[in-house]
Amino acid sequence: MTNKILTSETYHEEIRGRLGVGDDTVSNSDIDALSVMPIAEAKIIASVPKYADLTADDVTYLYAAAICMVAAILAPTMPGRIKKSKKDFDFSYENQSVNWTARATELVDEAYSMIDMISIQTEVNIPIFGLSGPTRAIASGEQGCKSNGDSHV
Repeated sequence: MTNKILTSETYHEEIRGRLGVGDDTVSNSDIDALSVMPIAEAKIIASVPKYADLTADDVTYLYAAAICMVAAILAPTMPGRIKKSKKDFDFSYENQSVNWTARATELVDEAYSMIDMISIQTEVNIPIFGLSGPTRAIASGEQGCKSNGDSHV
């Protein structure tokens, strides 16, 4: 399936960069999976239906939003991908503890804040209304209200 928004050569690295992981943790095929990439792009396109008409900075905001949305979809899978610690004869290390659910929420919020920065020009067709006098009275030959100086209260 062809990507609609993320078409650059670097989007895999950019998504991994948002998650703070390398290609040994999240592969290109993980990113391009049918349950990830098309869903993320569809969410962005639903928010920006005229995405194909965007130009200049708006395209950049759209691209950044898509990067964040893909990363947000992948974030909850990260605890299963990253080992908490590793011990060997000569060394040991422990990874930082990350709340991946909170990170996914942050990424979704960032995606929608990028969408908010897109300046979509919309045309609003407002019908023109005019005011006219009492046409019914003129058509029937009446003169309308005449004032003869009498005040009726």
